[in-house]
Amino acid sequence: MKERILEIQAQMRLVTLFAITFVAVTVTLLLISGAFQIISNYQAQREVIFGQQQLVAQEAAADVSDFIEDKFNVLETAVTLENVAAVPQADQERILGNALGFQPAFRQLALYDASGTLLTHSSRLVASRSQRFIDETADLTSQIDPDERYISSVSIDADSSEPFIVVAVPILDVFGDFQGLLAAEINLKFMWDLMDQLDVGETGYAYVVDRQGKLLAFVDTARVLRGENVSQLVEVGEFIEGADVDTDGAYVGPGILDENTLQTFAGLGAPDWAVVTEVPTREAFQSVVQAIIRSAIAILGSAILAGAAGIALSRWLTGPITILTETAAQVTEGNLDLRAKVEGNVEVNQLASAFNNMTAQLQEFIGSLEQRVAERTRALEISGSVSRQLSNILERQALVTAVVELVKEAFDYYHAHIYLFDDTGENLVMVGGTGQAGQQMLANHHQIPAGRGLVGRAGQSGRAVWVPDTAQDAAWLPNPLLPDTRAEAAVPIITGGQILGVLDVQQNITGGLTQADVDLLEAIASQVAVGLRNASLYEAAQQQAAREVMLNEINQKILKTTDVDEALQVAIREIGRALNASQTIVRFKQEGESDNHQAGRNVQVNGVHGQRRF
Repeated sequence: MKERILEIQAQMRLVTLFAITFVAVTVTLLLISGAFQIISNYQAQREVIFGQQQLVAQEAAADVSDFIEDKFNVLETAVTLENVAAVPQADQERILGNALGFQPAFRQLALYDASGTLLTHSSRLVASRSQRFIDETADLTSQIDPDERYISSVSIDADSSEPFIVVAVPILDVFGDFQGLLAAEINLKFMWDLMDQLDVGETGYAYVVDRQGKLLAFVDTARVLRGENVSQLVEVGEFIEGADVDTDGAYVGPGILDENTLQTFAGLGAPDWAVVTEVPTREAFQSVVQAIIRSAIAILGSAILAGAAGIALSRWLTGPITILTETAAQVTEGNLDLRAKVEGNVEVNQLASAFNNMTAQLQEFIGSLEQRVAERTRALEISGSVSRQLSNILERQALVTAVVELVKEAFDYYHAHIYLFDDTGENLVMVGGTGQAGQQMLANHHQIPAGRGLVGRAGQSGRAVWVPDTAQDAAWLPNPLLPDTRAEAAVPIITGGQILGVLDVQQNITGGLTQADVDLLEAIASQVAVGLRNASLYEAAQQQAAREVMLNEINQKILKTTDVDEALQVAIREIGRALNASQTIVRFKQEGESDNHQAGRNVQVNGVHGQRRF
């Protein structure tokens, strides 16, 4: 009885040893693999978040730049379309008054001739405050470059505590001679309101700085009014050093409110300002933390299940070892005629095979976990693509269709279409057009060689081509499907220095397209470029996902086989189906076998042939 108890205790110790060993190995492998997956997932999501933040900064910079550009466009329209310097004073007053009425940001305007004499002045302010503006702008006629716009540094009105800048555009006659200038004082409080309306996450914020680091617009206007300099901030410092965009991704560190934030910036170009955006790190990385927590919970649960399975399996696996132990005990008791059968070795081999099978099952489980993490990462990357209006369309054809329809309907153009370069880079193929003419050209696979016509010239040069009167341009190519075209503009779609295609619009009125239209189309083309880039990334991700799913399905089917022949048959069949091949041959050659030796046997799986050579 005592001896039996000792045997049972020895058996229990063996069960415990196997259980502890199996659980330790399984959990360790699972935790290591899970840790690598969590780190990889964190890095991928971090890059997605940085990309989102950069898009927000670029959109904010575009909004501020559009605010300033709009004011310049009003002035340039007055000096070009209205020819304000050549009309009577009454008309000059009317033009300036209309500009003041339609643009609330204008505080006052002044028109000067080439000698600096004030011709007309219009103001919202009292005379004493207006005189200061006249005194400051009277000398601009001798300072302004006839070929460039003028923009001053930001000043604070001592009476109203409002920031303002002075902008001016030269007035040139038909011969390009300087005839005077039109100056305007712009209230930047409207820019403050614009910055307040920007959506930077849920709790983020944006602010504007100049090249010296001076704060120009921020939710805390008191800091702006004090003329605070924030050059000590890392992102502002990069802009001061000469960068126009954040090329290092985004920065995580103390921000303008002394809290840890995710920061990036984008330069406006003209004026020489930059928009800096900040999002608190707790908000920016909230999705990352949640994903890590979910992954950790999944890994912990898997480890617990694997441990429970290991304990149960170890109890069953100790049976053959117990038999071997009892046989050895009987031999030591004196039964020398009893011999251990070779089955003992077989049982050990079976035990090793069981461990191998169990390891294969573990690998299969880890592989499925990797697949789920990879799919979740791709889903986060796709859902992280945020952009207003056009840039959130991830299908190229839907994008170009939306663009041409939006452009045509919003600006009442006669026709709009988009061309993209083919794979050779020699032809521009039409991919989107409006109306029946657009549908017909799409059906005809309409394309234009690079360098030919307005579209070809814009695609080859990378610069906008504008023809206000097609009858006067010998290089203009008429289209029989668009007989009423009288003006046309083609602007290149460029991203990262690469010309992707051309956005082309046509108008049925001579002179119906102006420089303002071209500027607008260039801005839209930039948005289209971002959208096309996002669509290309999305398409590539979908293709990669399809390939990974296909490979994983083949791998799963191979893992379920029980011998080499069946595995080879499954591999031949699935590879042939995936490649749509009529015949798939697998040959094995032993060492020393000549290349002309054809020994082997043919197998046929679902109509796909394979050959094994030995």
